[in-house]
Amino acid sequence: MHPFARRVEMLECRDPVAGRTAGSPLALSSREVNVRFHFSGPPRAPLATVALLALAAAALAQPASTPPGEKPAPTPFTRLADAGTAKDHDEADLVVVFEHAVNRVKPSGVTYVDGYRLTKVLTSEGCRDNSVLYWHYDPQSQALEVREVNVLRDGARIPVDVATVRDLPAPQSAIYWRDRIKTLQLPRLRVGDGIEVVTFSKGFTYALLAGDGGAAGAGAGAAGGDWMADAPGDEKYITPMPGEYFDIVLFAGDQPIVEKRYELVLPRDKRLHAENYNGAVYSSVTYDAETTTYAWWCRDVPARAHEPSQPDASDLVAKVVMATAESWEAKSRWFFDVNRSQFEVTPEIRAKTDEVLAAAGAAGADDLRKAKALLHWVAQNIRYSGQTMGQGEGFTLHPGNMIFEQRSGVCKDIAGMLITMMRAAGLDSYAAMTMAGSRIDQVPADQFNHCVTALRLADGSFVMYDPTWVPFNNDIWSKRETEQHYLIGSPQGETLSRIAYSPAAESPLVARHDAVLGEDGTLTGTLRLSGGGATDGRLRRIPNGVRRAELVNSIAQMLATAGARVQDVVVTHRAVDDFSGDMWLQATYRIPRFTAPVDDRWSFTSPLLGWLHAPGSLFGAGSQEWKKDRETDVMLWNTQLVDAQEVLTLPRGWKLQEPPKPESVTETYASFAGTVAQKDRALTVTARATVDRRQVPPDGYAGFRKAVHASRDWSKQAFTFVREGK
Repeated sequence: MHPFARRVEMLECRDPVAGRTAGSPLALSSREVNVRFHFSGPPRAPLATVALLALAAAALAQPASTPPGEKPAPTPFTRLADAGTAKDHDEADLVVVFEHAVNRVKPSGVTYVDGYRLTKVLTSEGCRDNSVLYWHYDPQSQALEVREVNVLRDGARIPVDVATVRDLPAPQSAIYWRDRIKTLQLPRLRVGDGIEVVTFSKGFTYALLAGDGGAAGAGAGAAGGDWMADAPGDEKYITPMPGEYFDIVLFAGDQPIVEKRYELVLPRDKRLHAENYNGAVYSSVTYDAETTTYAWWCRDVPARAHEPSQPDASDLVAKVVMATAESWEAKSRWFFDVNRSQFEVTPEIRAKTDEVLAAAGAAGADDLRKAKALLHWVAQNIRYSGQTMGQGEGFTLHPGNMIFEQRSGVCKDIAGMLITMMRAAGLDSYAAMTMAGSRIDQVPADQFNHCVTALRLADGSFVMYDPTWVPFNNDIWSKRETEQHYLIGSPQGETLSRIAYSPAAESPLVARHDAVLGEDGTLTGTLRLSGGGATDGRLRRIPNGVRRAELVNSIAQMLATAGARVQDVVVTHRAVDDFSGDMWLQATYRIPRFTAPVDDRWSFTSPLLGWLHAPGSLFGAGSQEWKKDRETDVMLWNTQLVDAQEVLTLPRGWKLQEPPKPESVTETYASFAGTVAQKDRALTVTARATVDRRQVPPDGYAGFRKAVHASRDWSKQAFTFVREGK
């Protein structure tokens, strides 16, 4: 052996551009090798030996050559260059070049998240709209650090001082739970700039305020050391269901995506339910002695389509739903347990319960009648205003006596007030979770944004009540929430259930118009609208909280679509808080010179059908023009039946010429039929339309559109009259 010993030590591999250690989750593939030589013995060596060592060091320091036809590992700058321009992305203003989140879950359920996001500005509008960065978070359940921000331009990084990040109260409305927003002003951007952001967060997003794609937690900080051990203060960020993890990750958004990766690192003893929906994503599972790592990713995903009346993005775009909870039954038992002590009946609550039942004549009634009386009292008297958050995780309901005193709260508090009063009346009631406006998939993740009430009957079945959605609505569960999943919290554990389909006849709009047309063209008439289900609530909102003069003006504006000279309007209606029957509203009016003869002919369209199809009218589907082609589902919230009949009494001697015959359309998701006939002086026009599902898929859109447009066309049909003997 040579007289002196040699040792070559590779100290670290570092990204020469970013300067990050290669072992980190965000390290890039292009590396520089630092080599240090250690010599012992005399500081002398043959020149040949020194030369060989120099050659070895040079070889180590140089990256391996890339085989022909194979691209080198990407860097932020090559990713940016390859991302293209606005023309490559349907003229989008911004493209997500690379997004990567690594979520490390501790045994306690506390989750650390390292986030990396690289975007490219494609237009001048994108420069304007992205000049300030925003991060929303809630400090009661989540910690968020903006660790590094750079603008990438002309092959160089322009660092942005993250010390200038502003931490501000977030704009709030209806729910005042002290969530916050961090902002950072960027240097003036240019088209083609990259925006590189590195974040760290820990905690979770509580149910009621979760945004698109987001449920549980955040992710991982530094990987060094025993990251599974909770750090001081981490107990604040333990998930509501301790030790469990869930998330809902969307793999499409408002901007096109070149590549997005999501990684989840679980302790080896945690099991995971996971499933992807609405489209495919790539996935992998790997493990070592301590952890299991799940990864999902997508590439080259266009921005999601935005169309009128479409469902939530979670129902449309590719997503992964994941959870470590054992089952829905386990989650049901947990939800019951965390709220077990929240429904204490105080003497004041019991007295009010007895008073409400007595006033409704339901003191000795059956459970369903008692429940409905209490439901409407709660719906009308506990206003929606979240002023006190409580524990800060969205699942623990506030005590009933607190809500009774404050007379306000969010959905969980309003539902809790009803549960407390039901129990005061001797009813077997429970809290339940649901997802308003979107579906819940089968993985037992926290796919909830709303809280409701369940009443168990003697036979063990449940009846569902939603006091948050039925103020000024003669129903116990809004017809705008049908086919909606829910989970009841009970001691034995319930499985995921679903509200039944509601046919169109359960939300009828009955419109009757009787009018007399004078010789001078003046139209004098009475319009009466009535309806149940979802239509009942729409009708009650018209007079609710409006001064009588304002109500008359509002109805006059509606009637003015038939004639701008409308006058002498008188409006009557059922009291908006009278739930003994369905809502009705009636208006009488005069319209001078509604029509005038031209060449001894009268020609006009149906006033009633014009009112029903005007923008913003009570016939939701019929009030808008539907484009010929459609990419996504139509979301209408409720089914509906429109039953319209108009009887116009004509002056003597006027006769309908060539009565038109409307097209009758019966399709899977909608239908329409109409008639017109004259008998003596009475002209009768009818229209009957149905919307038969609240959500219409693209393959049923053509038939839906055909039926709705047939109804709209009938409302535009002109009727021509001539005087007999002319």
